[in-house]
Amino acid sequence: MNGALPTPLLQASGITKNFGAVTALRSVDLSAGRGDVMAIIGPSGSGKSTLLRCLNFLEKPTAGAVILGNDRFEAQEFSRRISWGARSRLISLRRRVGMVFQNFNLWPHRTALGNVMEGPLQVLRISRPEAEARAKDLLASVGLAERAHHYPSELSGGQRQRVAIARMLAMEPEVLLFDEPTSALDPELVGEVLGVMRSLAKEGRTMLVVTHEIAFARDVATKVVFMTDGVIREEGSPEDVLRGAKSDALRSFLSRFHDDEGRAGNGVGG
Repeated sequence: MNGALPTPLLQASGITKNFGAVTALRSVDLSAGRGDVMAIIGPSGSGKSTLLRCLNFLEKPTAGAVILGNDRFEAQEFSRRISWGARSRLISLRRRVGMVFQNFNLWPHRTALGNVMEGPLQVLRISRPEAEARAKDLLASVGLAERAHHYPSELSGGQRQRVAIARMLAMEPEVLLFDEPTSALDPELVGEVLGVMRSLAKEGRTMLVVTHEIAFARDVATKVVFMTDGVIREEGSPEDVLRGAKSDALRSFLSRFHDDEGRAGNGVGG
């Protein structure tokens, strides 16, 4: 029997990010295997969202590398004016590592259907009939078939976020990044977005989710990462991290939450 560990699908190696004199990330290492659902938790300002944006170079790291499959993307390759070849590699990385943002980022002048069709048409260069069929299937899969011809202004926050998820999926990414996808939603709309994400996890999608939804991390994640001050402080299974917090910082963070069953404390019992 071969005891070798499977090769990670996505890795961060020594990712550092400086904003002037402020260091937001400090040599962060991270790895996610195919089918992993990684919940990244921590207080505001801990570097969670910056790390997520560095993974597909929407934020260019100051140092370090991102490895996706067999492809390595070094920060220094993209630190200054980049070549056409490097630009093409960046476009490929961003297509393969999709992202859903806190505030939807939908095109207001396009319908839900138009938003989902745009990437396949403009980037993947597939035919309009194929792009439309794909978009309709994806909108149906997130429960929005009847809202296909509505504009973002005509949709609720939860519906807009589900359109954003469908738009990401239309590009057929290998890795799905979610940056606090429920933080801009009214409480009664959170469940419909988390329901879609739970379904994606059941499909075996590789997902990295920055979230304050501790119950989601407990019930859906295969790994939990806790960050403070631009550093990963604890990581492991939900059981290890959420029930067996080793640091005062993590215990203090978890004590702020109540889970859906109304238990006080960290939302995970105990």
